[in-house]
Amino acid sequence: MSDVLLIWGAGGHAKVVLDVARSTGLFQRFVFIDDDLTRAAQPYCGCTLAGGSEQLHRFAGGAIVIAIGTNRTRAFCYDRARANGLRPTVLVHCKAIISRSAKIGPGTVVMPGAVVNAGAVIGENCIINTGAIVEHDCQIADHVHISPGAVLGGGVRAGLRAHVGIGAVILPGATVGEDSVVGAGAVVLREAPAGCTVVGVPARARSYVATV
Repeated sequence: MSDVLLIWGAGGHAKVVLDVARSTGLFQRFVFIDDDLTRAAQPYCGCTLAGGSEQLHRFAGGAIVIAIGTNRTRAFCYDRARANGLRPTVLVHCKAIISRSAKIGPGTVVMPGAVVNAGAVIGENCIINTGAIVEHDCQIADHVHISPGAVLGGGVRAGLRAHVGIGAVILPGATVGEDSVVGAGAVVLREAPAGCTVVGVPARARSYVATV
């Protein structure tokens, strides 16, 4: 058992991440940081809130997870944490189901009820949220968020920082491009183009998002 897990972020998503971390039984203590100055010196969920990101150096060599839902922000914080010598850790809730042949990258959090099936590869700093299903042989790049109840069929590929919305369905073999957003409940038949928001059944492009 490790002594301390540093959790960066103290919003609603962080509460769930804390529950996941506690369920693993791997840590004795949890410390939060958050750059919202209104939270300074206040306890959070019964844990210490040590300040903002200026405190990262104090935890060099220790374990960290980024508890921020927005992909680009989470990616930025992840890179900064690593530059400060912290070690991103994988958190998998005790009630998630992970195939022995699946691979999960550092910094990724797998929520309760999620399923990651055979041969799936999950990148670094991803969120596999509550009840999401990532089927066999999916390839999920870094900093991706698979939202609650989303279903990815076999062989789906999701690019960097892609976001699959609540209850969305990605059919087997389809692709979700880099920085693409799949709207809640959408069904992607073949492709959600890079940098695009798609919605509906079947999913169609609604807008393109900035990628810089």
